Amino acid sequence: MSYKSAALRVPDSKQHPFEHCFTTLADYSPEKAIGALCEAVHAGKRGMSAYAWIQEALPGAELKPAFALGTVGELYRSYSRGQEYSRYKGTLRAA
Repeated sequence: MSYKSAALRVPDSKQHPFEHCFTTLADYSPEKAIGALCEAVHAGKRGMSAYAWIQEALPGAELKPAFALGTVGELYRSYSRGQEYSRYKGTLRAA
Protein backbone atom coordinates (compact mmCIF):
# COMPACT_ATOMS: atom_id res chain seq x y z
CA MET A 1 0.00 0.00 0.00
CA SER A 2 1.48 3.36 -0.96
CA TYR A 3 0.50 6.75 0.33
CA LYS A 4 1.07 9.99 -1.47
CA SER A 5 2.47 12.73 0.71
CA ALA A 6 0.99 16.17 0.39
CA ALA A 7 3.15 19.09 -0.64
CA LEU A 8 4.30 20.85 2.49
CA ARG A 9 5.38 24.07 0.87
CA VAL A 10 3.14 26.73 -0.49
CA PRO A 11 4.43 27.91 -3.86
CA ASP A 12 6.13 31.29 -3.67
CA SER A 13 4.01 34.04 -5.11
CA LYS A 14 5.85 36.35 -7.44
CA GLN A 15 4.14 39.35 -5.97
CA HIS A 16 5.82 42.74 -5.87
CA PRO A 17 6.97 43.55 -2.30
CA PHE A 18 4.91 46.75 -2.17
CA GLU A 19 1.71 44.82 -2.92
CA HIS A 20 1.87 43.34 0.58
CA CYS A 21 0.86 46.75 1.97
CA PHE A 22 -2.46 46.72 0.09
CA THR A 23 -5.66 44.72 0.30
CA THR A 24 -6.35 45.82 -3.28
CA LEU A 25 -4.50 48.02 -5.75
CA ALA A 26 -7.58 48.42 -7.97
CA ASP A 27 -6.25 48.88 -11.52
CA TYR A 28 -2.93 50.42 -10.47
CA SER A 29 0.45 48.77 -10.80
CA PRO A 30 2.79 48.52 -7.79
CA GLU A 31 5.28 50.73 -9.66
CA LYS A 32 2.67 53.47 -10.04
CA ALA A 33 1.86 53.22 -6.31
CA ILE A 34 5.53 53.51 -5.39
CA GLY A 35 5.88 56.49 -7.71
CA ALA A 36 2.92 58.21 -6.06
CA LEU A 37 4.37 57.46 -2.62
CA CYS A 38 7.76 58.90 -3.58
CA GLU A 39 6.07 62.02 -4.97
CA ALA A 40 4.20 62.47 -1.68
CA VAL A 41 7.39 62.09 0.34
CA HIS A 42 9.28 64.58 -1.83
CA ALA A 43 6.33 67.01 -1.65
CA GLY A 44 6.64 67.06 2.15
CA LYS A 45 3.53 65.02 2.93
CA ARG A 46 5.30 62.62 5.34
CA GLY A 47 2.97 63.61 8.20
CA MET A 48 -0.21 63.11 6.17
CA SER A 49 -2.48 60.21 7.05
CA ALA A 50 -1.75 57.23 4.80
CA TYR A 51 -5.49 56.61 4.42
CA ALA A 52 -6.12 60.18 3.24
CA TRP A 53 -3.13 60.01 0.91
CA ILE A 54 -4.21 56.76 -0.74
CA GLN A 55 -7.74 58.12 -1.31
CA GLU A 56 -6.26 61.20 -2.95
CA ALA A 57 -3.43 59.63 -4.97
CA LEU A 58 -4.87 56.22 -5.95
CA PRO A 59 -8.68 56.25 -5.70
CA GLY A 60 -10.04 52.72 -5.34
CA ALA A 61 -6.85 51.25 -3.86
CA GLU A 62 -7.05 50.10 -0.24
CA LEU A 63 -4.21 49.83 2.23
CA LYS A 64 -4.14 47.11 4.87
CA PRO A 65 -5.45 48.50 8.18
CA ALA A 66 -2.04 48.46 9.90
CA PHE A 67 -0.64 50.75 7.19
CA ALA A 68 -3.76 52.89 6.74
CA LEU A 69 -3.63 54.02 10.37
CA GLY A 70 -0.09 55.37 10.00
CA THR A 71 1.40 58.27 8.11
CA VAL A 72 2.86 58.50 4.62
CA GLY A 73 6.35 58.67 6.15
CA GLU A 74 5.78 55.46 8.10
CA LEU A 75 4.49 53.70 4.98
CA TYR A 76 7.56 54.82 3.04
CA ARG A 77 9.93 53.66 5.79
CA SER A 78 8.21 50.30 6.18
CA TYR A 79 8.71 49.60 2.48
CA SER A 80 12.16 51.12 1.97
CA ARG A 81 13.78 49.45 5.00
CA GLY A 82 12.80 46.03 3.75
CA GLN A 83 14.22 46.81 0.33
CA GLU A 84 17.46 48.11 1.85
CA TYR A 85 17.82 44.91 3.88
CA SER A 86 17.27 42.77 0.77
CA ARG A 87 19.98 44.70 -1.10
CA TYR A 88 22.30 44.34 1.91
CA LYS A 89 21.81 40.56 1.99
CA GLY A 90 22.51 40.44 -1.74
CA THR A 91 25.83 42.26 -1.31
CA LEU A 92 26.84 39.91 1.50
CA ARG A 93 26.11 36.89 -0.67
CA ALA A 94 28.08 38.35 -3.56
CA ALA A 95 31.15 38.97 -1.36
